[in-house]
Amino acid sequence: MIGHDVFLPTPLPVLSMGIMVTLATAAWRRSVGRSIACAMVTLLAASAVVDRHTGGRPQYGISLFIQDQWTTYTAMLVIFSSMCILLMSWRDLMHDRSTLVDEYPLLLMLGTLGALAMVFSANYMPFFVGLEILGISLMGLVTFRRGSFMQGCEAAMKYLILSGISSAILLFGIGLAYGITGSLRFIPPTAIGDTPAALSMAATLMILTGMFFKLSAVPFHMWLPDVMEGAPVPVAAFLAVVSKIAIFSSLVRYFGTGGQPEFINGILYVVIILTIMGGNLLALRQASLIRLLACSSIAHVGYLLIAFLCPGRLQSGAITVYLAAYTASTLGVFAIITAFATPEGADGTVIAQWKGLFFNRPFLASAMSLMLLSLAGIPPGIGFFAKFEIAATGVEHQRGLLLCVLILGSIIGLYYYLNIIRAMMTVPSLPSSALNRHARPELTALVIVLSVIVMIGGLFPARAIHPFLPAPTVPPQTRDRMAQ
Repeated sequence: MIGHDVFLPTPLPVLSMGIMVTLATAAWRRSVGRSIACAMVTLLAASAVVDRHTGGRPQYGISLFIQDQWTTYTAMLVIFSSMCILLMSWRDLMHDRSTLVDEYPLLLMLGTLGALAMVFSANYMPFFVGLEILGISLMGLVTFRRGSFMQGCEAAMKYLILSGISSAILLFGIGLAYGITGSLRFIPPTAIGDTPAALSMAATLMILTGMFFKLSAVPFHMWLPDVMEGAPVPVAAFLAVVSKIAIFSSLVRYFGTGGQPEFINGILYVVIILTIMGGNLLALRQASLIRLLACSSIAHVGYLLIAFLCPGRLQSGAITVYLAAYTASTLGVFAIITAFATPEGADGTVIAQWKGLFFNRPFLASAMSLMLLSLAGIPPGIGFFAKFEIAATGVEHQRGLLLCVLILGSIIGLYYYLNIIRAMMTVPSLPSSALNRHARPELTALVIVLSVIVMIGGLFPARAIHPFLPAPTVPPQTRDRMAQ
């Protein structure tokens, strides 16, 4: 019985205890600094026990959760990203005297808990509960836009409505899958007996639609640029990185690393082409750097789906290195935007504000160029080898059309990434001494660490490529019958 299973990945209770401690300290005496400290200690503790668990290890998904190399890797990416985002937020939270913001670290931990519940899920119940915890916490985090409360509320309302629709579709698909199989195991439903095969197809399509909505794959992408633009910069990073890692990890877990059903392959072909081209073409029109990064993240989802569609010996290495490259590069860009902003000056969310940065703040400009080139797939960043691995999976399976779309999308992406670097190299209209600078040692250290990760991954890519395959959640003979 599922209700009597005791297997539990240790990061989940650690985060839950940290959240309760933070709530207790807030009830005793509200303090932003104490809440941030509790959150950071909790995330550090969760990262230290990310590969541990309580109880006996289950076999073939008979428990609510599963733990293997894939969950350990993606959970570590989620926790590391949350720590970086908390570090980005620290100074603004400490200096915001207008409102009490000690709920921010609490919501960030709740969102991380929801993401980890999705990563470790071997059952529909923790997956959906984790998805909703992540979504509800994001709605609160989006409203913490300093100086633009109404804009944050508008973004949160858009996310609430569209996220609710996608969750309803996903939940209907889960209910249909349970009606077909009588099981809540986190695997595609297979029609048995007299059950029409169309029902299992409909359930799978509904669940896939809900996941594509959360991934912001085209044509379910319309919410991401608006929500990221209305959110604070660190929360936009949370949307672009943590939520994407969690849902993509669940997608790989759900369908496994074997071949997908034929009707799924055709749908994935169309979605990949639309996502890569749609995300890159939308990014060309953006004057806002945050909206550009949102459209760019849509395109990167398309690149990842190419590896997802091409199972084989190269698939796992391609997915793991691309997730690492996307995480480090995207977090680096958002950390640099946060370091660029000043309380009384430009916030760095408009591309025009970056004009002449190489002359005024060469360190930030150089780091930003490295991150953008990595996202574009240009050496010496890790992004070059990540995109090369994605292309290799397409070559292995002779996906000529997808390779052409990948190349064309990369060329378009190179244009708008280089356009930002061109703006930073333009001669500034104001002398360097006219710009306000605020020392932010924590952000400087974060940018240096992320830059080193991107550089080391680019210079020694073999160390970043590891075949972390998800463990099977059903017996092999059952999965063979599903494939047939």
